[in-house]
Amino acid sequence: MQKQNGLAYSYIRFSSKKQEQGDSVRRQTELAEKYSIANNLTLSEKNFQDLGISAFKEGNRPSLGDMLSAIEQGAIESGSTIIIESLDRLSRRGIDVTQQIIKSILQHNVFIASLTDGLLLNRESVNDLVSVIRIALAADLAHKESEKKSQRLRETKQQQRKAALSGKVINKILPFWLAREKDQFVFSDRLDAVKRIIELKKKGLGTNKIAKTLNDEGFRPLRSAGWNHTTVGKTLSSVALYGAYQTSETTKDRKVILLDIIDNYYPAVISKEDWMLLQSDAKQNKPGYKSDKNAFTGLLKHSCGGALVRKFHVVTGKTYQYHVCANARDGKCTVTQNFKNMEIALYKILKHLKMEKKTSVDTTIAQERAQLKEQIDNLNGMLLTMKKVPMSVLETIGNLEEKLQELDQQFKQQSDMVLAEQSVDFNLLSEIKDPIELNMMLKRVIKEITVFNLKKSWRIKVQYLNGHSQSFRWDGYSMSFVSDSKKLLEYMNAEKEQLDN
Repeated sequence: MQKQNGLAYSYIRFSSKKQEQGDSVRRQTELAEKYSIANNLTLSEKNFQDLGISAFKEGNRPSLGDMLSAIEQGAIESGSTIIIESLDRLSRRGIDVTQQIIKSILQHNVFIASLTDGLLLNRESVNDLVSVIRIALAADLAHKESEKKSQRLRETKQQQRKAALSGKVINKILPFWLAREKDQFVFSDRLDAVKRIIELKKKGLGTNKIAKTLNDEGFRPLRSAGWNHTTVGKTLSSVALYGAYQTSETTKDRKVILLDIIDNYYPAVISKEDWMLLQSDAKQNKPGYKSDKNAFTGLLKHSCGGALVRKFHVVTGKTYQYHVCANARDGKCTVTQNFKNMEIALYKILKHLKMEKKTSVDTTIAQERAQLKEQIDNLNGMLLTMKKVPMSVLETIGNLEEKLQELDQQFKQQSDMVLAEQSVDFNLLSEIKDPIELNMMLKRVIKEITVFNLKKSWRIKVQYLNGHSQSFRWDGYSMSFVSDSKKLLEYMNAEKEQLDN
């Protein structure tokens, strides 16, 4: 029969970070030490601790992986003993997973001592009926207990959601700028930090630069490591900024489903309209290097599709500015000439930008959405009266819901565009001195600015997000107006009306 070699390793595992400062580690360590003394084993200092990782979630478990690798590679010698408090410390995902882990350990002639279960398992145990049954019972019990805990947690969250929907102040983790006082939510002492984040974002700064600014200005961070782009990004995307509470539900497979958004639940830092603009601006921020002093980054391009990159040339102490096509620089475009004074032209164009702003979303989309919702509701109502549900009805509901999702997306895009257009005052664009802020404002209404080569000049086309455009001619020194698609469309429509009459 296989013999123990006198060496033991403790595998400590627990499921809540709150337990790190409690008795869990101490209790399991003491149990391992007592078992080692009672069985003449030397407890190795190489313990395996998965601190704060739940066994049920089965997330990233480096210590378990390290232990299994150490066993496979022989770092934990044949005949050694792994000491665990109970079998559920290895896994709570049921019989199959637990048995697989146990087999992977035992097949290398390594023992498992499960203290609570009173089991000492060796390689022969997988063929021993009593041991197999006890392992299965312990694994099944642990799995069911975990499911019960998860179910209780889901039920608690459902109760909280119902309470929140009725306007009650629930007990939950709050955003850092909020606090709970008796039966109401109030601003915390960190309100100045979230206001500064919003202020910096409105100026066009990205999340990394906002985090750096907060650290430089001495705002007290949420963690000792300081402010970071992740915290800033989550803050800016939180609906709690405009006072809303996003309810959610966690499924059995640990997926989070977003449910109702409850408006006016918290005190608002900004309006919903301002929050939506923040989200729109965030989508415009593309990864990569961005110049702090270029108002047209991400907008200016050559007719070949390549970006127009700003360059500087110093002659006798004087700095000259020009643009080159990035594709030409990489050998993908035949136009290798420099584009002179292009930024001067663009700032001149700012004074001539014109666009008829929309004041509302297309009514046909709203009407179609309402009709689809009514159809879906009617079909769902029919299902309740049917003893046998035809597949055709379910397929129809599925198709209608897909169409509704498409319309919802169109409605949101148009709503965002209307909001963005209303937020931009074309008369004031040329007065914005901060290039980052100007860049952000331009991206709210402009899709791209394309430069076309003419014989001795350039045509600069401003393409708006709403589909219209304006074109200008620039010879390097003077600007002339070329065309306006909006005016052309209005002229053509007027001509058509006259012909019809």
